[in-house]
Amino acid sequence: MPRVTILPAEAVCEASPGDTLLDAGHKAGVEMEAGCFNCSCGTCVVEVVAGASHLEPPSDEELDVLDAWSRDPDRFRLACAARVATGDVSIRQLD
Repeated sequence: MPRVTILPAEAVCEASPGDTLLDAGHKAGVEMEAGCFNCSCGTCVVEVVAGASHLEPPSDEELDVLDAWSRDPDRFRLACAARVATGDVSIRQLD
C-alpha cells in the first residue's frame, strides 16, 4: 500500500489508491488547511517533494487553480484534489 509522508510534521500513513492527499493527512492525524474541499480556492496547496509520478495527473480544474496561484503543477498540488495512484509520496505543507 502506498505511503504518504507529510512534512514538516514527519507524519507517515498508508494510503489507498484513490485517496486524496487531504485524506492521507487525516489518516496521519495531521491538521491540513483546506477551504472549499472541491478544487476551487487553492487553500490546500502543498509542495510535492518526492513521488509526484505516483499521483494521478491533475484535472483541468486543479491546473486552473494552480495557475491562478502561480504554482508549477510539477512541484505543487492541491491536497483536496491530488489522488494517490501507485507508490510513496512526500509532501510539504506550506506556511
